[in-house]
Amino acid sequence: MESSHGEQIARDDAHLRSLGIKPELNRTLGFISNFAVAFSYISVATGSFTQQAVAIGVGGPPFIWGWFIVIIGQSFVALNFAELASHFPVAGSIYQWSKRLSNRTLGWFTGWFYFWAGALTVTAVAATVPYVMSSLWSIDLYAASPIGFLNMWSFLSIIALLVSTLINSFGVRLLTLLNNIGVAAEILGMIVFALVLLIFANHQPISVIFDTSYTENLAPGGYFPYVFLVGMFLALFVVYGFDTAGTFGEETVDAGRQAPRGILAAIWLSGIAGFLFLLGVILSFKDIGAAVAEGQAFGYPFATTIKENLTASLGGITLGDLYLFVILIAVSVCTLAIHGATTRLMFSMGRDGRLPFGRTWGHVNTSFKTPTNAAIGVGVLAMLPLLVTGALAAFYLAIAATGTIYISYFMCNWGVLRARRAGWPHQGAWFKLGSWGTTLNVLALIYGGLMIINIGIWESPIFGDFGNELRSIWSNPPINAIIQWNGETLSDLPAIPVFEFFVGAVLLFGVLYYILSGQRGKEDTGTLPADAATGESVIA
Repeated sequence: MESSHGEQIARDDAHLRSLGIKPELNRTLGFISNFAVAFSYISVATGSFTQQAVAIGVGGPPFIWGWFIVIIGQSFVALNFAELASHFPVAGSIYQWSKRLSNRTLGWFTGWFYFWAGALTVTAVAATVPYVMSSLWSIDLYAASPIGFLNMWSFLSIIALLVSTLINSFGVRLLTLLNNIGVAAEILGMIVFALVLLIFANHQPISVIFDTSYTENLAPGGYFPYVFLVGMFLALFVVYGFDTAGTFGEETVDAGRQAPRGILAAIWLSGIAGFLFLLGVILSFKDIGAAVAEGQAFGYPFATTIKENLTASLGGITLGDLYLFVILIAVSVCTLAIHGATTRLMFSMGRDGRLPFGRTWGHVNTSFKTPTNAAIGVGVLAMLPLLVTGALAAFYLAIAATGTIYISYFMCNWGVLRARRAGWPHQGAWFKLGSWGTTLNVLALIYGGLMIINIGIWESPIFGDFGNELRSIWSNPPINAIIQWNGETLSDLPAIPVFEFFVGAVLLFGVLYYILSGQRGKEDTGTLPADAATGESVIA
């Protein structure tokens, strides 16, 4: 067994060298750990907790059908990514895939957008940690912290980031050990809570998930399509990050087989667990109207119904309180996973000389065999918004990050489609789509394009007051309402929606850096010459 294990690692390293990359990271992950980091990035428990208000407050019970649509749409993306991960199980995932199959410019901007979106997502999830803690222990998040210019929300968020940075700096073994424990708790908790609610707290008929009456008056045209498209935001803001299984490919044994399995298992298990949980929650509401009202007041309708229905005590802790503990675990390991994935993207781009101070970020710690410098770099970048905007704004910044990740996915899939039309793949890998590749690629692009529009389009007379309120309060507020300095909101800034502002800023900064640093004419640094025999490692 030991010999076989060693031989597989040798084959994996040979594959990596054929792609022009020197193996340096600690290759220890099996399928379970590879799958778990992708599952943690998605984190249904985290997303459903943070997005519960918009889900039930705007979407009403039928929002659950948006979950199906997003799972199916993202499955088109995930199937494409699974094939890419089988060919290129390389740190940096979609940056590397896009770079290798399209051209340097598209590849670089794909990675550039994804990197900044990842760093901002780390901020947002870290800010969720004290948000959950406050529900458990009644912490006043707006009280003064030991650091005078920060409130407790920002202070505890920074503590969460410091812990995540330390764990990610000490190597992939510690990261995945803690992550695996957290994922086991999240999966078990979500499924158990779903089943308990469905069996013992079923207060609504199944027909309620077709009842649009609770929120159909929010838009002039009725429930479809505008209100429903907003109710879909819960799923939109949860179901992504499955490519994380690919970005840990250089640390996974038999990565060409396990990374694609990890990608698909993460999205499909998330889909099943999420649907059961959401169905259990909806049917457990004793009063749907009250739940909708609580959501519209930015309350916690999911947590409320669970605590109302699950009052049985286990050693002084009710099942409802146990749910919040599961959420806290899920949010904590979600922070670790997103931090780890963004670290490997920073490392990959730094190793290629594609980021400022690239050699620093592309360095591998010889003791831990992990990109420690990149882990620290991501941690520092993720802390900055907490100092500038405050923790509350981090939730809104996550909207910008989510939309930008969808843009990165779209760019990658566009480059891959061009490669498919030129004859890629030239040879098979363990996971292959065969003749379905182009069709699924096109479906992924159609789905991704529509969802980008859905995230960013919400300001138009056709939506009436609902559209304007949605954009300014619920989903995409202007920067003059959220950006702060020294605790004061900078209301004199132009009223640019945060999603468009973030995309525009990242694009402008990226264009300037790309031109001034001569990225187009640079050769990748720190990598080995690629083996042209693969027919896949050459950049067009």
